[in-house]
Amino acid sequence: MPSTSTDKIANEAILFQAVQNTNKLSVVLRAQGEKHPSLARLRRYVGEVYSSLWDVAMASGTPDFCDVVVYPQNLPNAAPEQWLHHAVDLDSVCSHDSICGWVSSSARGRGLQFQSNEGDGFGGLEAHVHALNADRAQRKLSSLQAITVDPWPLGASAASQKENFVDWLDDEHFEEENTFEGNDDDLFVDDSIIDECDTTEEFDPESACDQLGGASIITRNALYEKVAVGGTFDGMHYGHRKLLTLAVSSVNPRSGQLTVGVTIDDMLQHKKFAEEIPPLKERMAQAKAFVYRLAPGMKNRIRVVAISDEYGPPGTEGAGEDFDALVLSHETLENGDLLNQHRIRTLGYKPLKLL
Repeated sequence: MPSTSTDKIANEAILFQAVQNTNKLSVVLRAQGEKHPSLARLRRYVGEVYSSLWDVAMASGTPDFCDVVVYPQNLPNAAPEQWLHHAVDLDSVCSHDSICGWVSSSARGRGLQFQSNEGDGFGGLEAHVHALNADRAQRKLSSLQAITVDPWPLGASAASQKENFVDWLDDEHFEEENTFEGNDDDLFVDDSIIDECDTTEEFDPESACDQLGGASIITRNALYEKVAVGGTFDGMHYGHRKLLTLAVSSVNPRSGQLTVGVTIDDMLQHKKFAEEIPPLKERMAQAKAFVYRLAPGMKNRIRVVAISDEYGPPGTEGAGEDFDALVLSHETLENGDLLNQHRIRTLGYKPLKLL
């Protein structure tokens, strides 16, 4: 069960690898770290996994893949994991050492509590499958094969994220780590939505007007002065809209700037269905229309520009120095890391916060 973006990325990587190796799949969802996850959460994530599987199947070129059952452990009437281990037609286990074995080093798996148990070993996926095979041999069942996810995505490794200046904006711990501690001078009050409120009395953040839910109190270290986001923005699907919304929400409402980079046509020639991608001018207009509608008060501080190289404005000498954050999806996290290495080693600039 995913509780962080790291867990979700790990799950997606495992699903993608599994789909490449079988046309029949059983997905086991372990509620690691949560003794009693709510029934509503178990049900909700079942739907999310099936949705992810559809996306994975389409991306892998196997849209007819459909013989799959999701087994959230502790879901009423669902078969337990042990029952699946004894299935006659089971022939392999797909996972990764960091989440299937005795020790978890990135996404949550069996957990460190097993590390010091004498006789349990240090292991990983191979050790896990070896133990299953020993049990299956006693039952005269065929041996299983371990299928390791490789390469393991950067976004699924907590250690790599720390080394590469990564924060996940939609993780609960992101807000917890930035919880206000200190005096009122450290608080930033987003008053962009209270301009129409009655200001005859001194403003009290705790009792701000009810318009759109009232003003938001945000700590300054959760906001940035010069943010960049880039993409093809072809079709402005929901993924694009989420990305741009997160970018807008990362900018200091009073003084921050946002640069939206749109890839030029020449850089998309090798992209799948390139002939169907709208021209640059149309894609830029769509991106601009969306961010302007989302944040009309930021029109004068938003730039939509064309990207003609792999690094864009934050990787440009001179103009790129003042950027302090880059918003990107986990699929392009490696590109953000390359940009930071370029800023550090080639330009001598500080690395960007990758959001």
